[in-house]
Amino acid sequence: MGCGISSKVESTSIRGPQTADQSSTLTLGLLPAPRESHVLRGGGHDSRNSHVSWRRGDLIGTGANGRVYLGLEEDSGAIIAVKEMAFSNEQELEELAQMQEEIELLRSLQHPNIVTYLGTDICDENKLLYIFTEWVPGGSIQALITKFGRLSEAIVRKYVAQLLVGLKYLHEQQVIHRDIKAANILVDDRGTIKLADFGSSKRLDSMGMINNGNLSLRGTPYFMAPEVIMQIGHGRKADIWSVGCTILQMVTGQPPWKNLRLGTPAALMFHIANAQSPPPMP
Repeated sequence: MGCGISSKVESTSIRGPQTADQSSTLTLGLLPAPRESHVLRGGGHDSRNSHVSWRRGDLIGTGANGRVYLGLEEDSGAIIAVKEMAFSNEQELEELAQMQEEIELLRSLQHPNIVTYLGTDICDENKLLYIFTEWVPGGSIQALITKFGRLSEAIVRKYVAQLLVGLKYLHEQQVIHRDIKAANILVDDRGTIKLADFGSSKRLDSMGMINNGNLSLRGTPYFMAPEVIMQIGHGRKADIWSVGCTILQMVTGQPPWKNLRLGTPAALMFHIANAQSPPPMP
């Protein structure tokens, strides 16, 4: 069946806020997407032997890096999240192939506070990359803040404790996330948080660092550590900085530095890289 359209089917009716990008716009049930059947590769299945078809459901999130759809796995009946990313030229195809390799490495991560990756599929015919993950019905902490406002100390304490446990496991696997923020932390219906969106993640070298000279600048400026912005090499501490920024966002309802109104991402990054004091509290 490959990655082409096989048949028209009915949409799943399950909807909810799920996005993993600070710049994302939630579009719950806004645009019924074309209902397609695709092939799911990897994840909990043996990718050498398994070809699991899935149906596309509603568009549930959009962002700079693509769209997120609900999916129905045909064999198990499980609801999954499917991130779709388009590419248009050979350079982008190469970058997407590298991203697929990174995600395939992360398939081995098994932890209750890290979203479960099920696999990826590159469709050359339609020039699309699909990233399959478990569906977390509560959406992101960013969505909760948007809906309910700043979070209570009790909730922040509960979420951060879980986040640090998941991050400790990730760092023990020699992986740094590089884009921790409220939009990339999902919450299920029981209040369990799951760190998501590993598109910027990298494995550490033998010195516990990664060399920025070999990387494009990725992440969200409000949450970037100074060493990331200055591209002088960084490691686990950069993730810890981002956790601190995320705590400020949960407590105040907005990202750190937001009230400075610096205007452009470049001005914001310059300020963070050179600031001698912590972000002002609103």
